[in-house]
Amino acid sequence: MSKLQDLPLGEVQLSRRRVLLSGAVIVAGGLITSALPRLAFADSSKNFIPFMQISRLLVNHKLDDAVGQRMLALLELDQPDLMTNLNHLLAIAKANKAQIVEDFFPAIPEGALQQLAHKIIFGWYTGCLEPKRSAKAFAYEQALTWHTTMDTITIPSYGISGPNNWHRTNTPVLPVPQF
Repeated sequence: MSKLQDLPLGEVQLSRRRVLLSGAVIVAGGLITSALPRLAFADSSKNFIPFMQISRLLVNHKLDDAVGQRMLALLELDQPDLMTNLNHLLAIAKANKAQIVEDFFPAIPEGALQQLAHKIIFGWYTGCLEPKRSAKAFAYEQALTWHTTMDTITIPSYGISGPNNWHRTNTPVLPVPQF
């Protein structure tokens, strides 16, 4: 019989070796788990840099890379010629020496390129790629339209109704300013 079978019921015997081995397994599992999101987008990485370049030109805000990766993954499923269109948009932006969207957007020809530009802008602001009920959302709290309403004054009887903001206190409405 082994040592574990000789122990009375409810008693556990741990050696230092088992504790260290268990700790190493837990640490390794944590490292692997934290690396999985980056590995999941490894195929998109060649498209990610051009996508974020054109996104930053089309949308004049600080954009989250993780949201960009999720958005790019959905765009790649939807549009097989995405990389070609992204390269065309970047070429148009470079030809116009664009720093902001107004520098090159009028030069984008109507059709697939302009539709892609609109879809990218729409995606960053809304967190989904289509205005349909069946659209897949890739961002909610990180969508840019959410950020524009974060600093509004709430009705005193209600809390901020934003996602994950139950701990935030209401903005005081008293004393009312006199004009």
